[in-house]
Amino acid sequence: MKNRKNIIGNSLLIVLVTFLLAALIFTLQTFGQEVSNDNYPTGAGITELTSGYWVLVDAKTNVYNTQGLTTWENKSNNISGEYTWKDFLDIVHTVNSGFKWENPPQTMQPGNFLNIEAKYVNNEYSTPSKIPTGIKMFIDRNGANALKESVESIEIMRVAKDNKHNNSEVKKGFFVVPKTLFDESAKCDLVVDCFIGQDHYVTTYTYVYQP
Repeated sequence: MKNRKNIIGNSLLIVLVTFLLAALIFTLQTFGQEVSNDNYPTGAGITELTSGYWVLVDAKTNVYNTQGLTTWENKSNNISGEYTWKDFLDIVHTVNSGFKWENPPQTMQPGNFLNIEAKYVNNEYSTPSKIPTGIKMFIDRNGANALKESVESIEIMRVAKDNKHNNSEVKKGFFVVPKTLFDESAKCDLVVDCFIGQDHYVTTYTYVYQP
């Protein structure tokens, strides 16, 4: 009887160990698939770029006036925007901001540490309402949403102002030039987004990697 109990106990132990090993192997296989499929964007280069340059090939501007309250004026990297509206008492509210920045480099070597300087100018802020205004710069994959950085983006700078903090400001943004490709196009965008409220004036500089 005692031997029979031992045999049954050993059999159950073997079954349990076998089940645990199978579960562990399945978990490791699933984890490996997730790492290989999800951690890197489709077509992106995982290998670091050790030579070549990112070369500026295009620059374009787009206006996204979601609220339609801003009139923009462009004088070559010197943007001004006037955001104005009347309230129910017929009182006029105005936010007038100026934005200026250095020209991005014509070429960038992968891995280099660079900087770009930008300036925010408070021309007028005559409203008690909290209207966000400022400038942000980032590098992202070519054709990505210019109004919202992706998880892959590289932030260069962000200057954000409102009704309580709106002094003019000069700021240097520091960044490391991308060391891998974002995707198979071998392109990336350096985005300069000047905004007042929900209205945006966006300048996009497109670079292509040349080995």
